[in-house]
Amino acid sequence: MPEDLGAEAAQYLPAEITFTAIGGALVVILLAFAADFISNRVVERSIERSNGTKHASATAQKLTSYIIYAVSLVVILGLFGVPLSALGTAVGLIGLGISFALREMIANFISGLMILINRPFVIGDQIEAEGEAGTVEDIRVRATDMRTFDGRKVIIPNSKLYNETVVNNTGYGKRRFDVIVGIGYDEDIQTARDLALETLKEAESVEIDPEPAVLTDELDGSSVNLRLRAWTHTGRASVVKAASEVTQLVKEKYDEEGIDIPYPIRTVYMEE
Repeated sequence: MPEDLGAEAAQYLPAEITFTAIGGALVVILLAFAADFISNRVVERSIERSNGTKHASATAQKLTSYIIYAVSLVVILGLFGVPLSALGTAVGLIGLGISFALREMIANFISGLMILINRPFVIGDQIEAEGEAGTVEDIRVRATDMRTFDGRKVIIPNSKLYNETVVNNTGYGKRRFDVIVGIGYDEDIQTARDLALETLKEAESVEIDPEPAVLTDELDGSSVNLRLRAWTHTGRASVVKAASEVTQLVKEKYDEEGIDIPYPIRTVYMEE
């Protein structure tokens, strides 16, 4: 089938290619590269002046590049004598044949455009997808580049990101975190909860709104576990910092007040 489509589309191609047409095509290609370079700089500066985001700048630059190269392709085909009236039919026939071999690439391209337009995440967001977590560094034609928190580069096809579940950890301005603290069974639970709540309110990295809370979580084998729940600025670094600060402060406060944080205890019964 692709061979038949290629033969039918070939009737629209010119029989002879002149040096003039080749020279003109090279000039158009050079002009296209120059126009793309200049337009990218103009778009970037314009968006910076209007306080636009990095994602908006990247989206506008990519869309502008697609338009410039599409127009250049039409001009080059015209230089080679391809009738513009037949161009749509030829492109359609060739595209149909190519689509069988390049359907994954086309799906990734369309998905990339939809990501740039609908913005489920933007450049700089921290996401979880395909078993990996990290920061989005670039959204390209075929795939999205992500830098993991341990410094690895992960390349994920756009169709995966658009059609499957993606967790955007920085989609909102604040993010909740939990810290589990165990106290001894002989300790007063309400006193321990009050001290933990004071700790959350004193921590610099904890947001006051939404209000932090301390819950009695579970009766463990050697301790009563309290869940300290609070909100902080979005982003993994902020969450890790807040959890570390709260853990240290609550330990220090419990030591000052004599609240016991027990070691795991195991009782072994020996039969004679």
